[in-house]
Amino acid sequence: VEFPAVLLNTSTGEIESEFHTYVQPQEHPILSEFCRELTGITQNQVDEGVPLNICLSQFWKWIQKIQKEKKIIFSTDILNNPTSEAKACTFVTWTDWDLGVCLQYECKRKQLRKPDILNSWIDLKATYRAFYNRKPKGLSGALQDLGIAFAGREHSGLDDSRNTARLAWRLICDGCVLKVTKSLDK
Repeated sequence: VEFPAVLLNTSTGEIESEFHTYVQPQEHPILSEFCRELTGITQNQVDEGVPLNICLSQFWKWIQKIQKEKKIIFSTDILNNPTSEAKACTFVTWTDWDLGVCLQYECKRKQLRKPDILNSWIDLKATYRAFYNRKPKGLSGALQDLGIAFAGREHSGLDDSRNTARLAWRLICDGCVLKVTKSLDK
């Protein structure tokens, strides 16, 4: 019901751009009380949202705009243009769930074309565990372990995205080299 993304500059730690939209559920349009309480998302917000296909189209337009403005390139493009001056870019998630399960399943089920750039990502939970040799208790717990307070509301997609970016920046500052951990590409 929510589709957020932030662009983190891994040289400065700044969030340079954000994408956010609410996705209108088509089959089960009424949000459960559990979902509303967990995420803070209201029925009105999803009623005014867009269907997933429109969301993906808007997201792709945002990606193309920031690719042009910021001169960034995704791993799928690097193969086609290895000498590019553009800066490498990839997605970072907390676990494989959002891109590997939820979005993958929804797009398949609804026969929607998902941008290929969403087929590989860095699972920050797995990266955190390997780098710090610690098992975090969620995104908030991982931040807390490093003395960073979670900013905003947990399970709000945009706040989770911003906090994932903050954690990724901390890993980078601590010397971690972030590498793609999961790819759906054959």
